[in-house]
Amino acid sequence: MRVTPRGLSRVRKRFRRSPQGIMLLSLALIASAFLSLVATSSNAATLTLLSQGKPATASSVQDPFVASSAVDGDTGTRWSSAAADPQWLQVDLGTSQAITQVVLNWETAYAKSFQIQTSDNGSTWNTVYTTTTGAGGNQTLAVTGTGRYVRMYGTVRATQWGYSLWEFQVYGAGSTATTPVTCGTTTAALGKPATASSVENTGTPASAAFDGNAGTRWSSAASDPQWVQVDLGSSQSLCGAQLNWETAYATAYQVQTSTDGSTWNTVYSTTAGTGGVVNLTFSATGRYVRMYGTARATQYGYSLWEFTILTPGGTTTPPGGGDGSCPWVGSTAPVATRVSQVLAQMTTAQKVSILHGNNNATPYIGNITGIASLCIPNIGLQDGPAGVGDGLGGVTQMPSGNASAATWDNALEQQYGAAIGAEFAGKGVQVALGPTLNIVRDPRWGRSFETFSEDPYLNGQLAAADIRGIQSQGVMAEMKHVAVYNIENPAGTVVVDKRTMQELYLPAFQTAVQQGSPAAAMCAYSVVNSVPACQNPDLMNTALYQQAGFGGFITSDWGGTHSTVESANAGLTVEMPNGYFYADFLAQAVAAGTVTQATLDTMVSRLLTQFFAFGLFDKAPSGSTGASVTTAAHVAVALQGAEEGTVLLKNNGILPLSTSSLSSIAVIGVDGGAGTQTIGGGSATVTSPGTVWPLTGIQNRVAGTGVTVTYNDGTNQASAVSLAQSSSVAIVFASDNYGNEEHDTTTLNLPNSQDALISAVAAANPRTIVVLNDNSAILMPWLDQVAGVFEGFYDGQEWGQAIAALLFGDVDPSGKLPITFPTSLTALPANAAAQWPGTNGEVQYSEGLDVGYRWYDANNVTPLFPFGYGLSYTTFSYSNLHVGTLNNGQATVTATVTNTGSRAGADVAQLYVADPASAGEPPHQLRGFQRIALNPGASATVTFTVTAHDLASWDTTSGNWIAGAGTYQILVGDSSRNLPLTGTLGVSSPITANPMS
Repeated sequence: MRVTPRGLSRVRKRFRRSPQGIMLLSLALIASAFLSLVATSSNAATLTLLSQGKPATASSVQDPFVASSAVDGDTGTRWSSAAADPQWLQVDLGTSQAITQVVLNWETAYAKSFQIQTSDNGSTWNTVYTTTTGAGGNQTLAVTGTGRYVRMYGTVRATQWGYSLWEFQVYGAGSTATTPVTCGTTTAALGKPATASSVENTGTPASAAFDGNAGTRWSSAASDPQWVQVDLGSSQSLCGAQLNWETAYATAYQVQTSTDGSTWNTVYSTTAGTGGVVNLTFSATGRYVRMYGTARATQYGYSLWEFTILTPGGTTTPPGGGDGSCPWVGSTAPVATRVSQVLAQMTTAQKVSILHGNNNATPYIGNITGIASLCIPNIGLQDGPAGVGDGLGGVTQMPSGNASAATWDNALEQQYGAAIGAEFAGKGVQVALGPTLNIVRDPRWGRSFETFSEDPYLNGQLAAADIRGIQSQGVMAEMKHVAVYNIENPAGTVVVDKRTMQELYLPAFQTAVQQGSPAAAMCAYSVVNSVPACQNPDLMNTALYQQAGFGGFITSDWGGTHSTVESANAGLTVEMPNGYFYADFLAQAVAAGTVTQATLDTMVSRLLTQFFAFGLFDKAPSGSTGASVTTAAHVAVALQGAEEGTVLLKNNGILPLSTSSLSSIAVIGVDGGAGTQTIGGGSATVTSPGTVWPLTGIQNRVAGTGVTVTYNDGTNQASAVSLAQSSSVAIVFASDNYGNEEHDTTTLNLPNSQDALISAVAAANPRTIVVLNDNSAILMPWLDQVAGVFEGFYDGQEWGQAIAALLFGDVDPSGKLPITFPTSLTALPANAAAQWPGTNGEVQYSEGLDVGYRWYDANNVTPLFPFGYGLSYTTFSYSNLHVGTLNNGQATVTATVTNTGSRAGADVAQLYVADPASAGEPPHQLRGFQRIALNPGASATVTFTVTAHDLASWDTTSGNWIAGAGTYQILVGDSSRNLPLTGTLGVSSPITANPMS
């Protein structure tokens, strides 16, 4: 989350048809015209088009191709579904009708197998036509049936895409007279030009009565008569109105219509008005509609919250906005039914009101105001991901994301999530903003500490575990930031090819959806291929909703929304922290049809679905921002995370330390005392209730042994060197200050002359150990001078106790690097200015798939320390690799891991896949890992499941993941550069292996 938005130009989304599509559309139009002539000449007396303009719904939509487009009479608009079976499109004829003919005008994505079905109630269906040999094009079907609802129910698609209909026409027996339709529920006046005889002040304009916002109003001067009118833009059939009066209402008034704005016809009149919400039914025609008040009920003027104008096409009265009875509360009906019940009562203004924050930063950093009349609760969103953030006290400061990733421990990560989830719940939070799972493309990124790693597989597995933990406590997890967000200060838009996006920057989010089921996602500040992320359909509609089957809602990052129509149609649900694009502008877009009512309802239903799923309608709010929610159990999780997430990078035999061979320890460096850095800056900061300094942890560990511990903060290098010379061992604690939201670093050397301090201390005492706390990878010009190195990243409040246990061998080091450490800035994948931070308004992701260890392997560059690397105080061997055959898209791989040392310890077995050269993939990629603890001499079998998707790569031409025919290498070991076991897995013919297949 960033409070200050960046200025961005708006980019309008365009849809372009292929030449083949245009040809097919032309043929369809010719066929449609022919059928129209036939109907005119031979069936004019017997066929009536029943479906046009009637309410339509569908099992799914590919925004903006909504259900209503198939019954609008326009063969240039279409309904399209998600790419899955089955799917359906249905129309509500309003009353039960005799059905004799159905015309389907298919787009190229047609149905091979489908049925035409009718129903009287929308639940029980009768099949009146069925086929398994659909050929697409324009199909005219003779049917016999009766029903109010008619649907096309598709079971087998003819293409890789969804189902798509230009038109779905239902005909019935009878004359050509139009069947009477009922009055609609959507105001025709929303956002239309309005005028009034007078206004009370500039804050109560005429337009406020037609803006869809029940919190704004038109008020007149305190005299009679007064009027407020709206221009609908063209003459329309009118069937009713709703007046939502403020306390200053009219006792005598008329509703009048006009075709020219001069001559008025009265369609309703009363001299006994009672105020409140008044629903009127009438039949009239006009372009202009006005309320003409002649007698006020109060000493004030006339005042209307909303003046709704209705046209034919729906139920008798508009939604009432709820009365507080809320039958959906405590109901045992399915969630989808309860959502529909709420939606049926919601006005457009109410729908819009819950799709944006209220711009308050209290009680939580993000707040959505509920609707009491509908029992929709207030929603509070609070920053994570390493605990409850934004300055709230009484919480546990957990290790940062990359420290958690260094554990390679899914089970611990789920405990981590459960611990922070309980604390979010205890603080009364409904939505925890985390985890962060963006790829560390470059260690100079200021938010590297907040996310997990440079690898999408590792990120996805850990994020899913974290989400499961958080949501087990009844709190919604909001994964972030979707997507291609890997730099704080880019020169401009990210330029990235589709294959790289699909294989590197989206899979972690898709895995998190499929294995963690997060309630929410947050779109990013990034601009991807010139389209801001929060209005980018490739990232939201396509990657999350269609490819991954995401069922939650998407909020913008704070200030990350830059459009209304583009964002809504691309999949953004909620604007945060306030309502600018998603308040009046959204209501106006719905009124204009640039955001359809169906899209608006989808947005609201995604939000309400999660509210119901997490019981927010059924349980009273609990928790308090002032509550102390940290517990001993949570602290224990933080300690274990710090122990497992600290990586031993070098040990020349000095470690573990023993009090029996020491007389004195020098603890040197600001980071060893009160200045220890255990968390990064920005929205991911979590306030520690009491951090254990490394100095304190070491003092506690050696207490009573006779070993002395002396501290020097290292700001005076000479005195630090003097202390080191006189001590049995010197431990230098160093940290960077590069982990900060909104800032990237230009260097990977330690700041504040710490590299010089380490070199000087090591020169004075060869028994020098360096302990690091870093945002990400760091350079180590002094590496050859020191005896040992630990990397702790930002390890949370229990850091001091954890590092003391690791130094003395009370806990065996088992952390593995989640990122590759380079030897220099030039030995980074993004080593050119065009790649980082970019030039000429662009950041070129020209390294493509070669990010992190993939680049080092592809270019045969030796890193300082490889991905997956980490030492132990014991040793391990790998043997007995067995690779099974691929059966039903899965193969089982097993190997034996043996502790060959004299101490108990844990290792992380890692499985990598090397594709055939023809696939054009990096040399090998992580596709599995398993953490295993073993006593000395003990062996155990690790088991991996390799799926066809693990073997596949993205095919840009077909838009699918395909595992090509060939031989794949399976490699197993304990780092990306130590893979002693190799085997092969054959694929005889290409396999399409999409995430949801």
